[in-house]
Amino acid sequence: MKRKVCLLSCWNHFHAQSFVRELADLPDVEIVAVWDDEAYRGKKYAEEFGVPFEPDLEALLARPDLDGVVIDTAPELAASLIIKAAQAGKHVMADQVLAMSRKEALIAKEAIEKAGIIFALDMSLKRWPIHLAAKQVLESGRIGSVTSLRVRNAHSGALGGLGQQWPPQFRQSTYGVFADLGAHCLYLMLWLLGMPLAVTAIGTRRTETIGEDNAASIFEFENGTIAICDTSHVANNSPFSMEMYGTRGSFRANGMNGVHHKLLKQEDVTVHLFTQEQQTHPNPMSLLPPMPGEPSIHRWIKAMDGEVYPALNGTQEGIALAILLEGLYLSARTGTKVTFDEI
Repeated sequence: MKRKVCLLSCWNHFHAQSFVRELADLPDVEIVAVWDDEAYRGKKYAEEFGVPFEPDLEALLARPDLDGVVIDTAPELAASLIIKAAQAGKHVMADQVLAMSRKEALIAKEAIEKAGIIFALDMSLKRWPIHLAAKQVLESGRIGSVTSLRVRNAHSGALGGLGQQWPPQFRQSTYGVFADLGAHCLYLMLWLLGMPLAVTAIGTRRTETIGEDNAASIFEFENGTIAICDTSHVANNSPFSMEMYGTRGSFRANGMNGVHHKLLKQEDVTVHLFTQEQQTHPNPMSLLPPMPGEPSIHRWIKAMDGEVYPALNGTQEGIALAILLEGLYLSARTGTKVTFDEI
């Protein structure tokens, strides 16, 4: 029996297209409909994906044959759609953001737990080989205790640099690059270092957007570690970059060119490991796992069938990310350092 799922919104069509490609790899999954709060957008992508467009959200969620929903909406609408789907008893996978505030995230968590559904967040950069290697290097102790981390994730989408017209909804959203490319930097930081104490953030605009399109945030940790997350929608040919510096060495990995990838594969990267024992690792590319991690959407589908995935990103990761986003937007708005115990 096939698992039947639908797409709730194609707000970020780049990601919606990626989810559809990944679902196509699973023979026992069928996409049965697309819903979108903008009918023209929903119809467009429903036609592209070869499935019906359903304009009535309540009717779609009431379908007894619908197992789960994939939510790809504007950041400010994520929590409300997650809650509606959970209340309808549907399993949910959402695109990286659970909510944009602690309060909203806790309400969504309560709805998810009350419904007893399988909830997952797509935090896709965790499956990149360079980040699996970074996690392993960190846990091995080869670079000692991390003193500073820098993650940069940027492209030139707002300048027309992705080969497609920049979607108008991206320009009109209250939240900008911090909640898009920047969110990847944030959940990687959480995964590697845990929850920080405070943040100082700045967001600027280089194009006609409501939200920020050029941004950076500096995080302070209890042990004195500093993390820098910088991101942009207006940076042409900007290779992805991950840098960890520790008391016994350093790990650096980055894209070999400025082409933006949803999945940065082994052949797309350079890697360096320097330790107290070895000035240069003799074969740093050997640090990379032979294959990327499994896509979140695959693990979510398998979890519906009873497979246990302790690494499936869920509500705890979503709450932590929501707190970070709430804090850094407050810092950027007020021009002050914000401590997370104030959130």
